[in-house]
Order: sequence, then structure tokens, then C-alpha cells
Amino acid sequence: MVLQKLKKSVDGKMNKEQDIIYQYTGKEQPKQKAEDPNQRVYYPYIPSEDLKEAVNLAIALERPLLLEGEPGCGKTRLAGAVVYEFTQKYLKNSENENSEQKWWDYYIWNIKSTTRARDGLYSYDAVARLRDAQLMGSGPQQLKEFLEEKEIQDLKARLKDKKKYREFGALGKALQKHSHRPILLIDEIDKADGDFANDLLLELEELRFEVPETGESFPTPENKPIIFITSNREKPLPEAFLRRCLYFFVDFPDNEQLQQIIEQRFGKQQENKQELVEQAIKRFYEIREQLENIPGSRPPGTSELIEFLTALLNKKDVKKALEDLEKLSERSPLLGTLLKTKQDQTLYSARNQK
Repeated sequence: MVLQKLKKSVDGKMNKEQDIIYQYTGKEQPKQKAEDPNQRVYYPYIPSEDLKEAVNLAIALERPLLLEGEPGCGKTRLAGAVVYEFTQKYLKNSENENSEQKWWDYYIWNIKSTTRARDGLYSYDAVARLRDAQLMGSGPQQLKEFLEEKEIQDLKARLKDKKKYREFGALGKALQKHSHRPILLIDEIDKADGDFANDLLLELEELRFEVPETGESFPTPENKPIIFITSNREKPLPEAFLRRCLYFFVDFPDNEQLQQIIEQRFGKQQENKQELVEQAIKRFYEIREQLENIPGSRPPGTSELIEFLTALLNKKDVKKALEDLEKLSERSPLLGTLLKTKQDQTLYSARNQK
């Protein structure tokens, strides 16, 4: 009920151009997989009811959705699932069939330990501009010895326009004008240093930024981006940053969800291999139970299960695949799809050697 009221009344916030209030339902799914023009691959994604509500609250409140959960639980793929659904629902099924845009605008900012907050907004190549200025000052004769006339004219045009040396990052692109609300994924924010999240407070709060090198100012766009942020809790995030986000912990899927994920992902590939799938899931749960309470161990997640099943289902000989499952502790390559450290593999093998 609260969500319904928010959809109708939160400051009258809706897409004015299309008169649409965006809502994620989880009903639009690719058939096993789909690919966009940027060669990003989208797989079926089965969200819980709570997760769908969290997404829709973040959209309505225009707040970033901070997602935490164990590695492999599907945090990163959620943004892509929303992109796929919105593409199908609001672009491909819209009345504007003449639109050249075939996919929803989607920007990904993969965070590293060396990433700075400004990197997501823009980069400015001052060195390239200095080099061009030095080249231009070398004299007409020297220029003609090394450059064609068109290259000289291009050089002059670049030097007259500082914007030629500026390039937007993922966040900067998401804060440009769009005909709809673009989607931004800031992935694994906890990899950056402790000041990184604090350096983004203004941009996430007011959704605007400036480029001092060019004198440009980019105000809050009419169609604000829908922002997803993921964290593996490697480092704590500042309180001021957390206050600006909606928070959701993505639990490991229950058995029913897991069955749906497998059905959507593998489809007909499972035909005549049901016993193999059932035994693989059983072995997967056994491994999780053995490792989840051991300090330093990393139980396999959904992504590992999918790799595990892919390896098994690709085997032409089902009988041989079942034998590999039975002797999994001795099949190191196959075991490596589930357990990613030598410590966990050794622990599992020691407990299950026959």
C-alpha cells in the first residue's frame, strides 16, 4: 500500500515525456539469454517479492539502491534484469515504433582499488592538450612536414575547444539528458578506498556535477538515473553515504527460487537429464552446509551452481557425469567450479574421500 501511494504521489515524480511511472515486475525474462548492441549478455533473473519492492521503492524515492549479500547471490545481475525488462516493456512494446533506440540506456561503473570518484564523472586529458599546443607552436613548416592539411585543421579545432579533451565516465553519462530514466550500476563500491564513497555524496544527493577544466555545469537532469550499487562488505561504508541510499540484503535463493533459476537458465538442456540435475543440486547444498559455518571458507553461490550445472549438462555421457558427481572430491577440475580456494577444496575432499 505504501508503495502504491508513493507511485502516485511522490512529488508527482514521473517521466513527463512518456507519462510513465517505471515499475519492475520481474516478469519480462530473456529466453535463456539475450545480448544488447554493447555485447552485454542478459540471463533470466528470478527476484524475490521483497527485492522487487525494494527496486520499486528506490525508483519512486529516486534514491540509489545499495545491495549487499554473499558473493554469487545475484547482486550485480539485478541492474541488467531491470534494463532487460524496461527495454521490452517501455521501448519495444511502446507506441513509438519508429524510435531508433532499441535498448534502455545502461551504464556500468566497475570499481577498483585505485578508482577515484571523479573517474565516474569525467576525465580531462590535460597532457594531450599541452602536447597539441606544443605541436601547434612548432611552426607552419614543421607542421606540414608531419601532418596533412586536414590533420592541422583538426588540431586547431581541438585547441579551440577544451571539451574535446573531456570524456564522460559512467556516472557522468547517466547524468546527461535522456528521454527516459537511464540505469547506472556502481559495482563493488567497497573495493575503493575509504574516502571514495564520501567523495560521491553531492553527486548522489543532488545528481549534478561540474567540470572546472572546461567551465561546464551539468544540472540535475529531468529524467534522473536509477542507480544500483553493490557491495561485498569488504570494507565498511560511511554513515553519510548509507543515509543517502536504500539498503537491501540479497539472501541466497530458497529452493523454489533456485529451481526457477535453473529452469529459466537451462530450459530444454535439462531434458532427459533430470536425475543429473537433482543430484547436482543435492551435492551443491551438501557443500554449502559443510562450509557455511567454517571461518575463512566461502560456500558456493548461485553463479557457481550455474557453472557447475553447465559443466555437467555439457557432458554427452550422462552416466559419466553422474559418476563424476559421485566422486566429486576426486574430480578437482569439476570441484573447482564450486570451490575457489585450495583450503575449501582440501577440506571438502578430506571429509568426503571414500
